Amino acid sequence: MKRQMRFAGSFYPRRESECKNMIENFLRDVSKPDDFEKVIAGIVPHAGWIFSGKISFAVFNVIKKNIDTFILFSANHCAWISKSAIMAEGVWETPLGQIEIDKDIAKQILKTGKIYIEDNPDAHADEHSIEVQLPFIKFLFPMAEIVPIMLVTTNDAVRVGEIVGEIVQNETEKGKRIAIIGTSDLTHYGLNYGFASKGHGNDALKWVKEVNDKRMINLMLNLEYDKITEETDKHKNACGPGAISATLASAKILGSKKGNLIRYATSYDVFPEYGMDSFVGYAGILF
Repeated sequence: MKRQMRFAGSFYPRRESECKNMIENFLRDVSKPDDFEKVIAGIVPHAGWIFSGKISFAVFNVIKKNIDTFILFSANHCAWISKSAIMAEGVWETPLGQIEIDKDIAKQILKTGKIYIEDNPDAHADEHSIEVQLPFIKFLFPMAEIVPIMLVTTNDAVRVGEIVGEIVQNETEKGKRIAIIGTSDLTHYGLNYGFASKGHGNDALKWVKEVNDKRMINLMLNLEYDKITEETDKHKNACGPGAISATLASAKILGSKKGNLIRYATSYDVFPEYGMDSFVGYAGILF
């Protein structure tokens, strides 16, 4: 089964040359810190590349070791699912070439987590949050495979994360190199999103950055996976709470104690010419 590119040409470039040029521009503007020899997991944003691509790329770029498989926890913007949805085999297209699904790991996850996960490729058809990461993976880790999983937005996502963490732990002991990446944007604020509880202008922007997004970032940095769903429901500061919860739960199983904030910005910081009427927060975090 092949998952076609759905958002190339809108969220990121469709042509290979344009895609590579944009990534190379990101590469010139990011650095690799010296203290990330071992990366277990990460959180990346998933907006169009002009807004959050640099933050997402910075996370992938920090990973120094070769990776055999990326397990990708997706947000869910449009699919109706009662269980988390895995695509257990096939390929995903990117402008830089196809990426294979690691069907062995996928089938382990599906078998172990059958109460919480089902093989449902259709759920991924119109979801962009994994697709926009794939050219980064293909560029930096050309031989890597993926396991795409769309998470439910309930606390069942925590159990999926724990199951994945346990499988990754076993596979790592056998020598397989696996990284887990979850994707979520943060507060969607303003007229376009029907959420403007703090008015508009600089005071609203400051509140999003220093209060609302900071609340979610702190939970992520402290791996408080059991608080993500309630936090999102109350404060509307994430669009991928299931992906966050699962990533944190996996990271904790794998021994992470604390996250590291790699980059943070809002869409207004990146493109102030778009104005303050509506903007979104983005964070890149590694564990």
